[in-house]
Order: sequence, then C-alpha cells, then structure tokens
Amino acid sequence: AVCCTCVRTCPYEIPYIGEDAYSVIDPSRCMGCGACVTECPGKAITLQNFTDQQLFSEIDALLSA
Repeated sequence: AVCCTCVRTCPYEIPYIGEDAYSVIDPSRCMGCGACVTECPGKAITLQNFTDQQLFSEIDALLSA
C-alpha cells in the first residue's frame, strides 16, 4: 500500500506517486517548506541542509503567527 501522506500534505502539490508506486518529489520544483518531511510517518523524506528540529521550529513559528 502506498502511504500518500506527502502527496496530501504538500501545499504546492509537488509529490506524486510514480510508476513504481513510490512517492516522487522533483527537487527542482520543491519549495522546501518541509510540510512533507514533518508529516511523513516513515521519516523517508529529508530536506538538504535542514534538521528535523529546524523544520519543526519553523513550522511552529508560522502556525503561531
């Protein structure tokens, strides 16, 4: 079964399910918001140059604004 959490979570609609039934995120289109990273239950997605804690802090700050 395919998870699809990243597909549902991305506000920019970048992730999609590829032919091999795995999620595909085109790095050239990714906006780097980190929404998919924080929601991925399998922790299968990472952003370059940002730790999970940095992403959580950024999202918390945006949500509390």
